[in-house]
Amino acid sequence: MLNSAASLPPPTEYQKPRFVMPRGACDSHTHVIPDSGWTLVPEATYTPAPAPAPVHLSMLDSLGLERGVAVQPSIFGTDNTAVIEAIARAPQRLRGVAVVDPSIADSELQKLHAQGIRGARFNVMLGGGGGFKAMTELAPRLAALNWHAEILVDGHLLPELQTALQALPCRLVIDHMASLRADVGLDSAPVRALRTLVTARDTWVKLSGTYRLADQVSDSRLAERGRMLVKEAPDRMVWGSDWPHVACAVMPDAGELLNVLAGWFDADQAVLQRILADNPARLFDFPAVT
Repeated sequence: MLNSAASLPPPTEYQKPRFVMPRGACDSHTHVIPDSGWTLVPEATYTPAPAPAPVHLSMLDSLGLERGVAVQPSIFGTDNTAVIEAIARAPQRLRGVAVVDPSIADSELQKLHAQGIRGARFNVMLGGGGGFKAMTELAPRLAALNWHAEILVDGHLLPELQTALQALPCRLVIDHMASLRADVGLDSAPVRALRTLVTARDTWVKLSGTYRLADQVSDSRLAERGRMLVKEAPDRMVWGSDWPHVACAVMPDAGELLNVLAGWFDADQAVLQRILADNPARLFDFPAVT
């Protein structure tokens, strides 16, 4: 293991939303860590604290979120058991993003689809999550399932990856606002490449991980970037808490992160309806709200 840094347990209380939560609101980026039974991949960069499925659902309940997306963390490699078991507890409420190897059989992909998986994650920043080569190999098969390719990438690489990413035949989702720190300006080469990807093809961005991108989640530069992205593609932006915030020295509050997002848009209900409800419903193929 490269780094056995331990993670903090998730909070037991959360800041309450200071706005009217839309029906069908979704946390589009969470992780589930069972109490036991898992094995870390050799290249894992951190050791998780338990954040099991019932606690995951309790967090969603605390924030008034009707839906959630469990994303396979890099530390578990292609063993998607935790994600699948979490979805099985609330199949109408949850969807998942898996990590798969290009050698996976079509029948296995179809099985994952039936179990609630709607995308495959490729982690080019940390070990255990596949890479760019795997993404390009799998992209046509993802497109056939109407899945997306989700990429965790150092946004500074986007200018050199831009052409290849634009050529992908499937929908692309970029994690954590491309993992660019707040001091990377809107006119920088990485942000220009991100904007091109968003405007030139079916690219989505998760407005998530802000607590990893600045010393303060309220940093106005992140707000400016978020507003810019929403202006460029209002129907392809989603929000995620990144709960349970693995490998952090200080535990964030998912409720505060949600309120910070609302503050970016002065709690505009129409904007929040898109980001929190309408957009994730389409991206993750949730059933219609009744």
